[in-house]
Amino acid sequence: MANSALRWWVKKGARQGVLLSSWLSGGLAVSALMAPGPQVRVLTYHRFGTIPRDPFCVSEADFDRQIEHLARTKTAVSLEDVLAFLENGKELPPDAVLVTMDDGYRSTKTIAHKVLRRHGVPAIAFVTPSLIDAGEAAGGKPIEDGPEPYLTWDELREIADEGMTIGSHSWTHRSMGSFSLDEAADEARRSKEALERELRRPVLSYAYPYGTRADYSEEIAKRVAAAGYKVAFTSQHGPVRPGLEPFMLPRIKIEAGEGQLAFQLATRGGLDAWRLVDQTMWRLQTVNR
Repeated sequence: MANSALRWWVKKGARQGVLLSSWLSGGLAVSALMAPGPQVRVLTYHRFGTIPRDPFCVSEADFDRQIEHLARTKTAVSLEDVLAFLENGKELPPDAVLVTMDDGYRSTKTIAHKVLRRHGVPAIAFVTPSLIDAGEAAGGKPIEDGPEPYLTWDELREIADEGMTIGSHSWTHRSMGSFSLDEAADEARRSKEALERELRRPVLSYAYPYGTRADYSEEIAKRVAAAGYKVAFTSQHGPVRPGLEPFMLPRIKIEAGEGQLAFQLATRGGLDAWRLVDQTMWRLQTVNR
């Protein structure tokens, strides 16, 4: 428990330090100079609720404020917008943002989907088909020491029918870097086939489980592309720009306990510099999986 609390405060301090440094030093402008031209930031969420000191569990109140900000500033875009941006140079609004959520826990529907619909903001839910209905099989309880149950297929169909874009988060939610290349290809293919069969709609986007440098590679990206996806996302921080490898795109992780100003700064490049942590301390990011 003490180690968990220490890790929470150390990470919060580090992230706030990066944000504050970007703000006070004009780092947002520097980020724009380093990455000139049109760009979009892809935000990553995981769960929603009130679990103390869980960085991946954003409260409903905070999420509502964040999504309301995107709606009010008209900066939220869809997967279709991002694909057109990458493929055809479609113009996006300044500080454009795509909202994504990983893992497919039930709060994706009970909290996130409700908030997103209220504000009219599009989003992608990346889910793992082999875990869908897993909570139902366990009597509606979390499994494998998870924090909450997974979505059921009926729940997933409901949010998809109501406008949520569904993406693949692999077949078994294990690191793609732990597989042979043939196994990695099978993970991507089986997930896409299952989702398209159950939802009766194309699945065009992929998010690597964990998404650290240990969890994907150029060769794995080629297998994901061959499975029929249009784009794939990592957990490396930074903006998405035309010309980037479409199957190793960066995202910006949004965490609990950081406040509305931190969120607004992150959407404008305040956490782009966290990519240095991703690139140099990635082995630490694989601990406690």
